[in-house]
Amino acid sequence: MSNDIRRLLEASLKTRELRPEDIPQLDLYMDQIISLMNMHLGDEGEKEPLTRTMIHNYSKAGVISPVKGKKYSREHILQMLAVYSLKNTLTIAQIKRILSGVAQSGGDETVLSHCFHTQLERRSAISAQLMDSIERIAEENDLRLDTPADAMAFLLTLTDITDTLTAFASAITQSCFPEPPEKPAKAKKK
Repeated sequence: MSNDIRRLLEASLKTRELRPEDIPQLDLYMDQIISLMNMHLGDEGEKEPLTRTMIHNYSKAGVISPVKGKKYSREHILQMLAVYSLKNTLTIAQIKRILSGVAQSGGDETVLSHCFHTQLERRSAISAQLMDSIERIAEENDLRLDTPADAMAFLLTLTDITDTLTAFASAITQSCFPEPPEKPAKAKKK
């Protein structure tokens, strides 16, 4: 694999993270949550990872648990972190089903915290495996960045891979967190 490809891939690997232990034990106001997320997840020059509007929308849609008062608990913050982590791959409706499914199975902030710890513990090993896989795909398929046409062919290949992983994530969601059956419509009184 060319040095350009390796350099771009290494720069693309996620290095910023918000660990559950970085979340204070006490309840936070919305602005404090936004600051926390920006400090740990925001990239300089990038848009905020979480905004007031997003928090309001997630709450209104029932994606995160209802808030009592104006402060958000650790569990709320972990739910927002889950939404942040999943929203580029899954729909908000799917994320809502996942969080509801975890909550219904007796999950609380401890379960969500465990899920994030597991993912973060595996991140470096999986990043190395991903680097090796992309390197092998690039070499075996003669993918390069030498010309605009080469770069476009590479991008189309990456898009195929991304689409496959997104479809796989949706299939896991549907299998493990199926949509609830529709409620029968109420009969109209005459």
